[in-house]
Order: sequence, then C-alpha cells, then structure tokens
Amino acid sequence: MGDNHDDEPVENRAVGSLDVDADVIQPASDTGYTIVELVETKKKNKGKTKTILHPMTLDFPEGCVTAIMGPSGSGKTTTLDFITGSIGSSVLASGEVNLPGSNAYIPQDDRLHGFYTCSGYMKHYTRLTGRKSDQANLDTIDSILSSLGLSQQKDTIVGDIFLKGLSGGQKRRLSIALEALSNPKNFFLDEPTSGLDSESAYQVMKFLREYAAAAPGRRVILTIHQPSSFIWQTIDHVVLMAKGKLMFQGNRKDMESFFESAGYPTPPEYNPADHYVNAVNDEFSNNLMHPDEWSNEFLNWHFTHGGGKLLQGQNHENRRRSSIVHKDEVQTNRANALTTSIELTRRYFANLIFNPGILGTRVAMYAMLSIMCGALFWDLGSSETYASIQSRIALSFYCVAFFIFMSIAVMPFTVAEKGIVDKEVKNGYYHPAVYQVAQALASLPGAALLAFIVTLVIITMTRLREPLWYFVLMFLALVNAEALAQLVSHMVRRAETTLWGSFIHTLYRFLVWFNVCLKN
Repeated sequence: MGDNHDDEPVENRAVGSLDVDADVIQPASDTGYTIVELVETKKKNKGKTKTILHPMTLDFPEGCVTAIMGPSGSGKTTTLDFITGSIGSSVLASGEVNLPGSNAYIPQDDRLHGFYTCSGYMKHYTRLTGRKSDQANLDTIDSILSSLGLSQQKDTIVGDIFLKGLSGGQKRRLSIALEALSNPKNFFLDEPTSGLDSESAYQVMKFLREYAAAAPGRRVILTIHQPSSFIWQTIDHVVLMAKGKLMFQGNRKDMESFFESAGYPTPPEYNPADHYVNAVNDEFSNNLMHPDEWSNEFLNWHFTHGGGKLLQGQNHENRRRSSIVHKDEVQTNRANALTTSIELTRRYFANLIFNPGILGTRVAMYAMLSIMCGALFWDLGSSETYASIQSRIALSFYCVAFFIFMSIAVMPFTVAEKGIVDKEVKNGYYHPAVYQVAQALASLPGAALLAFIVTLVIITMTRLREPLWYFVLMFLALVNAEALAQLVSHMVRRAETTLWGSFIHTLYRFLVWFNVCLKN
C-alpha cells in the first residue's frame, strides 16, 4: 500500500495524566498476542461513581480481526475508548495497554470535509503524511478505493449540508480508506458496519480481514453489535461482553463449544452471533444466567483449555492505579511541521472557496452592515466641527465593535471541523500547534478581504480621510476577533452553543448603538 510506514513511530496517547508504572504486564506468548489489562473504569455523575467496566485482561492476536461484541450498554465502546486512549474526563480509568506500532482510530460518526472528491481526499492524506503523489501512491489510492467499492465515486465530492455528494455508507467506506492509506499496525473502528447495506458491510469486513493478514504485526479491533451470518465469517477473534464484564474471549470457532458446554448450544439454522449475544443478555429473560455466572463459566472453561496465563488480570480487584499506562508508546507517520502546515493551509483555503457559509456569507454580511454604517454617518468627513469629530470617534468604535461580533459566523464551522481535527491529531497526522499556526496564517487573507470591503464602503460613503489607517484598524480588529472566535469554538462541543450568547450580546449592542444614533 504505497510507501511502507509501518515501522515509523506513532504517538499512542491517553486522556489525562499518565504516570508510567514499572510493573507492566508482559505478552503471554511469542505468537503475536498483545495484552490489554483493564483494572477498573468508573464514570463520575453528580459526585457519585459507577463502575462501568470491571477488571479484565484482553488479548489481540496479530493478523486477525477482533470483534468486541455484546448487548447495548455492555461497555463495547468504552472498552475501545480505553484501548485507544479516548476516555473522556467524566470517566476514571486505570490499567495498561501494550499495543506496539502505529494506530488509526475511526469513530462511529464520519468526520470528513465535504468539498473533497474521494480521490482528492486520498491525495490530501498522502501529502499530509509527507509522501508524494507519484504513480506508485496513485496506484495505491486506486487499489484501496476499488477494494472498498468506491471506484465509480472517485471523482464524486463527499458532500455536506450545502453540497450533495456521497451517501452515508460511502462516507463510512471513505473514512476507512483514508486511514488504511497510512498502513497502521493497529486499526480501531467503532461500529464500522453501521449504516451500511448487507453487501457493503460484508465488503468492508472482507477488506479489513485482508488488511490484517497482509503484513506482519497488524491488528484490526472493532466494535460490532450483532453481525449477520456473512459478516460473522469474516471475524477471527471475539471479545464478548455484558454489563461491563468479560463473558468470552478467544477464537470465533471456539464459541460454539463454550456455549454448548454451558448448556446453551446454538440452534440449527440460527445466526450464531445473535445466539451468543442473546444468551448473555439477561435484561429480557429471567431464565438465562447472570453475567457474573457467565464470567465464572468462561474462567472455568478457559482454564480447562489451558488459557490461564492470558487471564491473569481477572483477579486484580485489590490492585489500583490512577492512570492508563501505554507500553511501547510510539508515534505515527507524521510529516515535518512545514509540510503539514502548507497542506493544512491549502485545505483551509479550499474550504473557504467551496464552502459558501465560511467566507461568502460573511462578505455579504459585512458589506450590508458597512452600507448601514455609511448611511448613518453619510458625508461625515466634509465637516470639521467638534460634533463631527465626536461622530468620527463613534463611527470607528461602533464599526470595530460590530464587525468584531460578526466573527461569530465562523464559529459553527470551526466547531464542525473540530471533530475532524481531533481524529487526525489522535491518529498522529500532526500536532495541534501545527494546525493552529496553519489556521491562523490561512485566516489572514480572508480578514484582509473583509477589512478592504468595509474600508472601501465606509470611506466612500462617509468621505473620511486616511483610508490606510482605517484599513489597518479594521484588519487588526478582525484578526483578533477571529482568533477569539477560534478559541471559544475549541472550548465548546456543539455549534449552537457558540451562537446564542453572541447573538443576544450583539443584539443588545446594536440596540444601544441605534439609540445613540437616533439621539445624535
């Protein structure tokens, strides 16, 4: 798959403070198994804590697709978040993760820019990792898109609320294609088949299985609810959970003998995955074993089959640490800061051009507000009275104040892009500081354009002198306003949050300003 970057380091991060513990669990064997030891995970809510994941030790064999399964609320996504270091601030987690190699994580929601075509997006990610768009890499792009059934859509834009483009299932496949381009050793996916039709879901799982087996040291680890019979055949290794506890882990083919020994044989012509998930789900039946009983049943079965060494983390109730320890922490394929900054700047400009809501709408808003200000202070510069001097000061103040608050228009788009940036930073494409620098530099031409429009309209209508001074004043005000808007955008999670407070405050300012103008 293009230039092989498997052995280049990639940063494996976990949220929160990391205190490295010397007591690190060792791989159980030399056959490619890797240990993830989860000591305990609790969720904070109104001063109380609730255990959502109980102590367990998981193994992930190389060259395999490992599926984390279970009923709703079993802790599948939380387990994946623990492994990838995505545990939120409301969750207290402790344990160890020993997954050497580069990582790629694809969340359940597709985080993509809408203006790229499929092939254009793939080329962008190629440049983002410091590789050239030569023929070898172009062939790799075509091969990956073909494997995921996107060959006919290679020149179709992704699409968003303004632009019609790919369907939801096609976007999901493109998300997988983008991350596969960097050849990660550990490929994490949260519900990769959700929103896909049966054939697309099967092709995605087939691709992931071929990807895992294509090179030494690769692992595909994913969460899935209840796979179909066809998808079930593409899974090699299974981690079955219920109510935050481990019900089973091991080879998919071993599950039949385990459940049969527990007294729950798979009915004929029945989807095995449905049967196993239903068997450990006691929410709708009192006849099934409790999750604690299933957990003990699995321990007995596993020890009987010689698997005791892999379960050494099962009895760690008395062991507590205040952090997640990632062993063999490494960094992913990352280009140098200059190359990445240039590519991110290009992406920002493309977003400005193809997304009318970012710049086009702001140009119209600023032009209309400039005309309103110019009309209220019409021909102000022709007078040299004391009152006109006061009016010039008022014009400068209110124009700067109003145009600063108009910068809120960029905030929803920054919040929307935040998810994309978080994913790319987590997957090691660039450092957050590089993104901030690129975004700041790329916003300067837009601020200059808006300042020029405001200056041209105001100077023409009010006949003020010193247009250069006015342009510099507006430019600096807009640059600072946009920087503040970006800061606030990174502090919130929802786009609507950025609008209401600014709208109310701006409306109040406008009414005060309008009242002053009427009095004058």
